[in-house]
Amino acid sequence: MTTLLQELSKKAAERWAAVLLGPGLLFVIGSVVANRQRFDHALDLDRLRAYVRALAGYKSHQEPGRLVVTAAVVLLSSALMGLVATSAGRFVEHVWMPTRPQWYVDSLTRRRVSRWERADSALTAAVTEAGRRLARDRLLGTAPPEHFPAVRRLRARRAAVSERRPDQPTWLAQRMDGAAERVRQRYSLDLAAIWPHVWAVADGQVREDVRAVRDNYAVAGRLAAWGGLYLALALATGWWPAALFALALLLTARRRARDAIDTLAVLVESTVDLYVRDVAERLGVACSEPFSAATASRINIILRPAGP
Repeated sequence: MTTLLQELSKKAAERWAAVLLGPGLLFVIGSVVANRQRFDHALDLDRLRAYVRALAGYKSHQEPGRLVVTAAVVLLSSALMGLVATSAGRFVEHVWMPTRPQWYVDSLTRRRVSRWERADSALTAAVTEAGRRLARDRLLGTAPPEHFPAVRRLRARRAAVSERRPDQPTWLAQRMDGAAERVRQRYSLDLAAIWPHVWAVADGQVREDVRAVRDNYAVAGRLAAWGGLYLALALATGWWPAALFALALLLTARRRARDAIDTLAVLVESTVDLYVRDVAERLGVACSEPFSAATASRINIILRPAGP
């Protein structure tokens, strides 16, 4: 037990350092540099070196007590900024897949529907034109083209918005809703209702895989939060390299969030595929092969019992 507690403490310390202290320390150093360099001297390394030498030369900074206090302030500031970014990251996760307020969700959904309809109209027009071209080439006896780049490009543009007509406020929410819809079509089960039971019977490796992907999504949220903090630093000080760094963080966060949710949706679907029959048997429902509508109906009755 002592060894286990020591290992857990070690992992907790490593996680604290990786999530809070490291990025926070980098931000604190960046804040000092930004306040010193500002806009006019953004890349003036001689000015920065002179500033560092001046700080190192102060006698008060060479006293052991003052050094300890300074180090403690820096570490506490780093940890504080890490906590701020972690909290902001959780907020970003909700922003990426919002559920309220309803007017905001509806506004985002209408915007995505409008974008999808414009892309769909352009694709339809391109497909029609391609069909006309093929018919004309056949009539003239000329060899039709093997590919239509415009059609391929417009189809990719529509798919970038959504694979189907959007009914969710964001791409991430649409992706997860797509997984729920496929589970509903395949098993006539509500994913939100069946998932806790599937999770309860899933083995350790599957749980670890899902948790790892979920952690990747949380990391993406924190990256976006750090991007926002660096952007605020750039606006407050005029130190434009911070804005470039913020842009890189935000783009990376967006890509990682999409990758994480895309993988999570696949994992959730496959986990239901693997364990839905186990859930049925644990609930006392005889599960036929293949999974039947009658089985789904009995499971739904158990999961959502009728009221009095």
